[in-house]
Amino acid sequence: MSIHPVWRVIVSSRSGGGKARHDWPEIAKLLTARNIEFSETITDHSYHAIELAKEAVRDGFRKLLVIGGDGAVHEVLNGLYSQEEVPPSEVTVALIPVGSGNDWSRLHGIPHDYAKAADLVAAAGSHVRKQDVARVHTRMDGKPYCRYMMNIGGLGFDSEVCHRFDLAKERGHAGDRQYLRSLLSGFVFYKSLKFRVSVDGEEFYRGPAFSVALGIGRYCGGGMRQTPEAIPDDGLIDVTVVGKLSKWKFLAKVPSLFRGDIFRHKEVTHTRGRQVEISAAPYSYMEVDGEPVGITPVRIEVIPAGVQVVSGLQAGQFFGSM
Repeated sequence: MSIHPVWRVIVSSRSGGGKARHDWPEIAKLLTARNIEFSETITDHSYHAIELAKEAVRDGFRKLLVIGGDGAVHEVLNGLYSQEEVPPSEVTVALIPVGSGNDWSRLHGIPHDYAKAADLVAAAGSHVRKQDVARVHTRMDGKPYCRYMMNIGGLGFDSEVCHRFDLAKERGHAGDRQYLRSLLSGFVFYKSLKFRVSVDGEEFYRGPAFSVALGIGRYCGGGMRQTPEAIPDDGLIDVTVVGKLSKWKFLAKVPSLFRGDIFRHKEVTHTRGRQVEISAAPYSYMEVDGEPVGITPVRIEVIPAGVQVVSGLQAGQFFGSM
């Protein structure tokens, strides 16, 4: 099988409420102007990017350029980890962000300006970094289920909101307005659950909690930092537990999530490790990179240097200087 030296572009038709597909001709011109060779495919349904990534690797492509957002990058990662042609770490993933939250691109300093992002792809040879990946085991429809995480996952309140939004999308309702409705209904009806969190075989937390976040990366929800000290290439998963607190008190702490100083609150505990196990009573939904992936019990394990990515950060910036 021949290895293609060009990029396989995967355009997510759903990202940005259809903006990625609409803006693709403009982006294609920018890539061509920079002498970037590519062939493109466009998704036409949910999770299609998983299949397109597998197909690209099978066809000999080792460089994948995603036009979309966090969900599209998540699908491409899971496509890499569900194929057996090559180790996933031998494939390079780049992104031109056209999503709504764009938290993974924020982590890597990838410009949201199309021209500047295309410049980064053109200079990819000097901007390729390896980052960790997390393997996430849950239960889906009563059966064991596995997905791979590029950025951040969560249980409790944020996963409840994600679950409600996913149900709305299945009914044909999506977009920022519907997400706000899901957020508000989740806020009204969600009640803290009892969690047990073990890290590297030792119990870390037991009791009621508002939410549990697990991070390879630092950003979620459009810039919130639930795992503000996560380092994407340290071989560890950061864990943040927000203990039981009233919903109004949680609202008062939202600015801390955006400032990145949530750890100063007494209800918040955090640690990091290589493997995390979580159970909840009666159960909690789990979301990974903003996508619902089943329910507890959950086991998460890190895959060090699990994927190559085109990053806008300079060498060493992952190590506490972001």
